Amino acid sequence: MNGTAISLKRNISPERYYAERLNGSFGKATGKGWHQWNGLCPFHKDKRPGSLVINRTTGAYRCFSCGTKGGDIIDFHMQRHSLSFSDAFFDLRRMTKCVR
Repeated sequence: MNGTAISLKRNISPERYYAERLNGSFGKATGKGWHQWNGLCPFHKDKRPGSLVINRTTGAYRCFSCGTKGGDIIDFHMQRHSLSFSDAFFDLRRMTKCVR
């Protein structure tokens, strides 16, 4: 990952990103920065809140129902919107007004 992507990730709070883009809220801590998401997983027709867990520090995520997972907000944005890495990066950069 290049320095610009690292800089972008430093300027995006995982807590804020998920709270603004998903319906729900952080719930019970499950250990080492991981928290259940009190909302539905956006990657499948979820009917059970809590199947999605998110790391509040790194932005990593995992759904225990459908198996979708990723290591950070850029991964999430790519999968959620079917974007390439560069498209997701520039989209997030526009959203956060983060510049090099």
